[in-house]
Amino acid sequence: MRPEPGRPGRARRTADREDVRRRQVAVTGGGLLALALVVGLLVALFGGDDAPGGSSSPLPDPDGSPSAMVALSVTGAPHALLAVVGSGGTPDPAALVLPPGTTVEVPGQGEATVEDVQALAGDSMRTAISNALGAWAARFGVLDLAHLAGAIDRAGGLRVSIPDPVTVEDGQVLGPGDTTLTGPQTSGYLAVGGDDATLRWMVVLEALVDQQILQASDFTESDDAEGAIAILAGADGAAADLVPIQLVGGSLSIPAQPDLDLLMGELFATSPPVPVIVQNGSGRPGVGEGVAARILPVGFRVVLSQNAESFKHDVTEITATGDEHVDDAEAIRDALGVGTVQVTQVPSGLADVAIVVGKDFEA
Repeated sequence: MRPEPGRPGRARRTADREDVRRRQVAVTGGGLLALALVVGLLVALFGGDDAPGGSSSPLPDPDGSPSAMVALSVTGAPHALLAVVGSGGTPDPAALVLPPGTTVEVPGQGEATVEDVQALAGDSMRTAISNALGAWAARFGVLDLAHLAGAIDRAGGLRVSIPDPVTVEDGQVLGPGDTTLTGPQTSGYLAVGGDDATLRWMVVLEALVDQQILQASDFTESDDAEGAIAILAGADGAAADLVPIQLVGGSLSIPAQPDLDLLMGELFATSPPVPVIVQNGSGRPGVGEGVAARILPVGFRVVLSQNAESFKHDVTEITATGDEHVDDAEAIRDALGVGTVQVTQVPSGLADVAIVVGKDFEA
């Protein structure tokens, strides 16, 4: 991979791989306290299952134009291989990896691990990843390990720098050091489990993007394969970073906030999303995902997705928490194309806008 002396941020992220390992789980007492407070609020407000949400802490808007992003999924490994890659905006090209085992809020479904997200259909996967990161991925591309191996062999191999030796399924030891992997070797390298699975995915991802390995025909599923490849082509030289996470309750890994929104701003020049609660008041399946697909591209994030108290809502109700969020509620109404806007002065402690989806909304 080519050095980029003009980008100190990239050098900082790629030079110290031990730092990546340390940052995979950042346990903070403040995060545990915040989660406990949110759980209490959820029980009091909704009487349902608890669900950790995002932060509504004010964050500075980043400078520059946002990157176009593609959600990339490689299936077939026992753990998630998910990432977003961005290019075309003011920041330098970048990639962001979702650590395996992380729990995120999936619109229309509630909490799920990134492995569950990867098992979704491609468009649903893209919506879930976009919601987790708080920024819309304009394109998505899905391929499996077999198609990845074929792409790598077609290109004559994948040049990587392996930080630590890894024994793959057939007993072959790969690394350490600079090497050119065949397609099957790359598949085996990614399929091995262990604590360094995320690090190995980052190594492969950087090389795939830098060496322009993938073609549109390699995707097994995409909304626009040529468009996805165009974003990847513009991301030549991108560095892979890691979604910051925190450990709660001793075992649950969730994205750490406001760290994630700050990192998204740094890497992709995105603005912090407005947190939203979505409740299904129509009884129709797929409502939460349909709402998310409309509102995520215009700057919102679903922090809680659940059923309303009844399915007898004919009209969608969009409630702003305070007069300062009326503009946000009206933007949601415009995105959905239906609904009435109202205001409450009682803060939820979780979101700035709440939506009860009625029968007037068509996903």
